[in-house]
Amino acid sequence: MNEQAEHRWNRVLVGVDGSAASRRALVFAEHEARMRGADLVVLASVDVPDEMWLRPYAELLPSTNLMRDAEERARAVISEELDDESGVHVEVDTTTASAAAALVARSQEADLLVVGSRGHGGFRGLVMGSVSTQCVLHAHCPVTVVKERAQPATAAELSAATARAH
Repeated sequence: MNEQAEHRWNRVLVGVDGSAASRRALVFAEHEARMRGADLVVLASVDVPDEMWLRPYAELLPSTNLMRDAEERARAVISEELDDESGVHVEVDTTTASAAAALVARSQEADLLVVGSRGHGGFRGLVMGSVSTQCVLHAHCPVTVVKERAQPATAAELSAATARAH
């Protein structure tokens, strides 16, 4: 048995970019974390403009607030989508790594990775986006891909759907 199978991290990891699918993924992940008695780790990836990597003293530019801004946006989505009374401990993490790479790396310390099927980027006609595809192919834990539609939108609807399934 490998180390991942032997160790329970008691963490549900979710990628959030503010898209409708990632908002549904967040609600799903919070529900799973509550059911498992696990912590919820919300990961937001920041696209850093190329000039920030190339310019000396880039840290002095106003755009260096990207990480703080991304965290604030993620926290805003959390407050809009989740119930404060759920009792789930929520941790927000931001990274400059690509969303797919960051989620795959962080999945090593998670029991479940939840992503939306489509984010803000790419080709709108695809069923799954590049991030969700990479997570399904390379994550170190089970992955749930939540569609933008056809999933219950609230924790109450998730509970009702779960009860109907059993």
